[in-house]
Amino acid sequence: MSLLVSPLEGQFDLIAVDPPFATGRTFLSGETFAYHDDAPQWEYLQWLRDTFELSRRLLKPTGNLCVHLDTRAAAQARLLLDEVFGPDRFVNEIIWAYSSGGRSRNSFPAKHDAILVYARGEAPFFDGTQVGIVRGDVRRNHMKRETDEDGRTYRTIRSAGKLYRYYDDETVLPTDVWTDLAHLQQRDPERTGYPTQKPERLLERLIRSLCPTGGLVLDYCCGSGTAAVVATRTGRTWIAIDVGDLAIETTTRRLRAMEPAVAFVVETLEPDAAIINSSQPEEPAR
Repeated sequence: MSLLVSPLEGQFDLIAVDPPFATGRTFLSGETFAYHDDAPQWEYLQWLRDTFELSRRLLKPTGNLCVHLDTRAAAQARLLLDEVFGPDRFVNEIIWAYSSGGRSRNSFPAKHDAILVYARGEAPFFDGTQVGIVRGDVRRNHMKRETDEDGRTYRTIRSAGKLYRYYDDETVLPTDVWTDLAHLQQRDPERTGYPTQKPERLLERLIRSLCPTGGLVLDYCCGSGTAAVVATRTGRTWIAIDVGDLAIETTTRRLRAMEPAVAFVVETLEPDAAIINSSQPEEPAR
């Protein structure tokens, strides 16, 4: 990330990162090593702070940072983000809730992650029209269900002497609790075999709402390459970084399989990392 500061300081519209969660584990894909997540707590938190400081420098004044963590590190990360960005730059804590995985018998099962969203400046980019979901035929607040002359179903409620009408087929902005985006199942065709892979629909909601079309996205823990794939598909350019060989191999394989072909360049930074940089989607991959 530090190598990006000189040429690209203040140029990124969105930094979307799914870093290690401080699990204390080593992750494998089958028998292939993916990454270590067993750094001492003080070292892990210092690394988070360092990357947050670099993220702030790399973002545009209208840029956003999304940090995807779980209950092991989200609270500490929010305190660090308050220090680096300022508490007034906090935008959202998005709760991504899911039902897959095992069930604890000694406590309520942990079935959610937190996505912390912070803004670089006072007026961050946000476009909720890109991510609306259909309101749906669900009973709400004892509203009266009716049908108009065109056959469209709607609900009405009267408040302060005024009648409000809400159509079932209209789109509404999701709240900050996301229960409609499923975790990837074992046989999901989207799966690459990379551990801790996140679904494309999750990244698509973040990228479409928090980065303008044609904007520049950074993922500095690119893992399976989901952010790069979604950014390409939605008309954004991107830079993806990872220290793991499996992450770079998985990301480049996914990009090469995309249609139309994606142009990108892989630059190895010996001995620690590699950067994958997107170009015009219309050109053949190289």
